[in-house]
Amino acid sequence: MISVVIPALNEEQYLPSCLGSLKSQNWNGQYEIVVVDNGSTDNTAAVAARFGARVVRCPRRGVAYARQAGGEAAKGDIVVQADADTTYPPNWLDRIELYFSRHPGSAALAGRYTYIESAWWAPMETGYRRTLNWLSLVFLRWPASVSGANFAFRREAFIKAGGYDPLSLYPDQWGIARRLSRFGRVDYDHGSVVATSSRRVVKPAIVISYEIIRNMLHVTTHFFKHCFHVVSGQERKPKTA
Repeated sequence: MISVVIPALNEEQYLPSCLGSLKSQNWNGQYEIVVVDNGSTDNTAAVAARFGARVVRCPRRGVAYARQAGGEAAKGDIVVQADADTTYPPNWLDRIELYFSRHPGSAALAGRYTYIESAWWAPMETGYRRTLNWLSLVFLRWPASVSGANFAFRREAFIKAGGYDPLSLYPDQWGIARRLSRFGRVDYDHGSVVATSSRRVVKPAIVISYEIIRNMLHVTTHFFKHCFHVVSGQERKPKTA
């Protein structure tokens, strides 16, 4: 069984498109949709229930806390991260399930995203993410650039890893990929593509340029730091829950 977990804070506008795409999956296996209401003041919970999703409450604000609540509530052997402002192709779950069935020793699988609305910086961002993931798979054996909207993992590995670390760099991206990598391979599927809204990055060009450079520096710095730890033998396993 697969559990798709969606953290949601006041997402009544975007959630119908997301849930509609998830209800239209062509995978014939059993799956559930878990919407984690992260303290919404609109009709997010009602919209989720209307689409047949299971609603879990998480009043403590923050994506790491919401995803943790969803992961703990999940009934599936495979837990899939999704976002409320993202739509998913019909073969998305089928592609994920096929990967895990063919790779029983793997802990997680990362995919990528494109923007629904065109963005001038998108090709640069995609190229950076693909290059960094290729390098990190070679040197770290896990992708350093993970999308929170397109990431799947075995629940068993998630429990062993202790779940999400709210204090880590990008807890539902870099953070969870790093933690899961200690309990199995974390792969990257460049062909698994979802479409997400660019609403959070609709800003003046100078601001976008600054944020892209800042985020790239953060991830790249951590990438080289962990490469050094791996080479020097300083990388340690996290405590299990």
